[in-house]
Amino acid sequence: MTPETVDTLSGAPWLDPFNTSLSVVLVLVGLFCLLTRRSVIKQVIGLKIMLQGVTMSLIHAAHLRGNTPLGETMVVSALVVEAVVIAVALALIVNIFRHYPSGDIDDLSRLQG
Repeated sequence: MTPETVDTLSGAPWLDPFNTSLSVVLVLVGLFCLLTRRSVIKQVIGLKIMLQGVTMSLIHAAHLRGNTPLGETMVVSALVVEAVVIAVALALIVNIFRHYPSGDIDDLSRLQG
């Protein structure tokens, strides 16, 4: 499909740059949160925001390519991986809060051997 055909299929050509920029902003906000926050819970929330930005970009790329079934398959796979990552992260958070109730990342450096 040519880009002109895709623009006429979407019905709103202004959504293409908006969706792209929104997914990039979500990834950048999540990365900023992941790198600057000291609390473990806030870092997991930043990771979740990043994963949502990636999921949105997968949907948008599939729509632009005109291959929606492949995009849906990739999004379902990404959601399964995301659920596993969040479940493991929450299990680690529970263990961190048992030993260090503050949840500060800097306190975890004492765990080194």
